[in-house]
Amino acid sequence: MATTTHSGQALRYEINPLPGETQRACTAIAQVGLPRSRGTALVLALYAGVILAAYFLTPTSRPMTVMIGIVAVLGTAMALQWDTRWRLRRLQADDPHSLETHFVEVGPEGLRTWCAHVDARYTWSDFSKVVDTAEFFLFVRASGSGAAIPKRLLDPARESDLRSRIREWAPDKGAFLSTDGSSHRAKAI
Repeated sequence: MATTTHSGQALRYEINPLPGETQRACTAIAQVGLPRSRGTALVLALYAGVILAAYFLTPTSRPMTVMIGIVAVLGTAMALQWDTRWRLRRLQADDPHSLETHFVEVGPEGLRTWCAHVDARYTWSDFSKVVDTAEFFLFVRASGSGAAIPKRLLDPARESDLRSRIREWAPDKGAFLSTDGSSHRAKAI
C-alpha cells in the first residue's frame, strides 16, 4: 500500500517495497549515476597481452599458449563476476531493511527520505540529475547514491504533478526525464 499526500507544495510518498524493489532501485541509481565500467577494456588488454606474450615468448606453441591464456583470463573474469554476484545476493538477502516502509518527500528545498531509523535531507544542489526509467523516478547524487520513487505508486495525475515539480525544482530542470511517461509505464506493467 502506498499513499501520496501534498503538504504545502511538497509531495510525500509512502513506499512499502515489493520484494526485490529496493535492490532494483539501487542498481538503477548506480547504473545512471556511476561512470561506465572499464572492465571490458581491461579484459581486452589482458587478451592482447596474452597474444603478444605467446607470439614473442613461445613461438613453437603460439596457438596453444594463446588458447590457454584466453581461457584462463575468461575463467578468472567469470569467477570474479560469480563471486561478486553471490556476495551481493547474500548481502541483499540478509538486509532486514529492504522491505521496510520508508518515505520520500519532494519539496522546493530538496528531498527528505526517512524510515524508522534513518532521516536524511538533501538540498536540490546535492543531485546531479533526475531520471525516470520504466520502473522508477531516480534522484541521483554525484556520489552514485540517491533516492527512488517507484512509478507503480503514481496514477497519471500524480506522475504529471511530480514531473512538473521536478522540472520546476531540480537543478537539471528535468532534462533527463522522458517527455511522456506513458511509454515507461507501459513497459513497467
